[in-house]
Amino acid sequence: MPGDDELALAIYQALRAHGGFASEAELGRAAGVDGEQVRRGRRRLEELGLLQHGDGLLEPVEPETALLRTMTAYQASAAQQASAAASLQQLTDALMSVYRPAVAGDTSQVEVEFITGSRRKGRTLSELDATCRHGVDSMHPGPMPHASVLEASLERDEVTKARGIRLRSIYPLALLQNPRYVRYLQRLSDVGAEVRLLDHAPCDILIHDQSTACLPAAPGTLGGPMLLVRGTALVRVMSGFYEDFWLRATSLEQARAAADGGDSVAELTPQERTVIRLMAGGLSDDQIARKTGVHRRTVQRTVAKLMERLHASSRFEAGLKLAQSPEFARTLRVGSAAPGPAAGPTPAGQHPDDQHPADRHPAEQPSPDRPSAGSDAEAHAAGRSG
Repeated sequence: MPGDDELALAIYQALRAHGGFASEAELGRAAGVDGEQVRRGRRRLEELGLLQHGDGLLEPVEPETALLRTMTAYQASAAQQASAAASLQQLTDALMSVYRPAVAGDTSQVEVEFITGSRRKGRTLSELDATCRHGVDSMHPGPMPHASVLEASLERDEVTKARGIRLRSIYPLALLQNPRYVRYLQRLSDVGAEVRLLDHAPCDILIHDQSTACLPAAPGTLGGPMLLVRGTALVRVMSGFYEDFWLRATSLEQARAAADGGDSVAELTPQERTVIRLMAGGLSDDQIARKTGVHRRTVQRTVAKLMERLHASSRFEAGLKLAQSPEFARTLRVGSAAPGPAAGPTPAGQHPDDQHPADRHPAEQPSPDRPSAGSDAEAHAAGRSG
């Protein structure tokens, strides 16, 4: 069966030979094709611009003429598209330069959303990560989430960092006591995140682009609702507080080097300096544990190590020997020079490795089907950890 171009060529040659035809039937007889083939060939010739209707006749068009008409039509279409593009550019300029600033001014007003449910919290955090353009700042005083949550968080952080987003995270110094968390912090640093450690911090917080902030509705509780705060006016204030904690915190490298120091009083680890400073303020072991985000037994072990190094038989004797040490006095003055934490209750974080299930408060018992640190979304909001 002949193709459309073959039929069109036969019909075109018949048209040129006879000059024109009044009907398709005459054209078909002259070209030697049937009615269906005439229609197919005619459609092809019209597509090519080689057939025109004039004075009731089907007439051929020269190829040069057909090409010129096609180019003229294309140029007219291109000019129309250029005009539409110019109109779109003007529309875009108006939207971005006139109307968007007005909307941005509206968003400076504070808007707080109360978000419940693990899925909804996770979806909200994923959307914030996907739309982030500049940086994500997080602070997580503890406790740490399940290992699987940390692993998933590292993968998401790597994707976010690959987009050129700046990542900064603050974690408690007490994590250096657990090799597993030390490995996690080092891997987070290797991804490209800036990691710093602090003796204690007020609560979990996650800030995107200094325009949105996520924080727990009830600090110190597990699995609770999340507050999503929008509006640059308030979030920038929160960012200011975060910057203060960031400047007071110690880089991961420096903290690890200090933790690996010797046994002299001048080489106290950051955790030991913190415990001693809080002891000097009259805090009990339980209060120090809550402030630093560790279990009470961790504080007791730290105090016991200090007593052993100082050859002291009691806390009072250890405090007396430290007070009589000029080297420690300088260390304590340096540690106390930094401003204290923000006012308000500090969550009582506990490390899973430091804590036996029987020692947990009933309200803190983890559900068998979820990590002990709460929902994945909470952990992510707290410290890029889920």
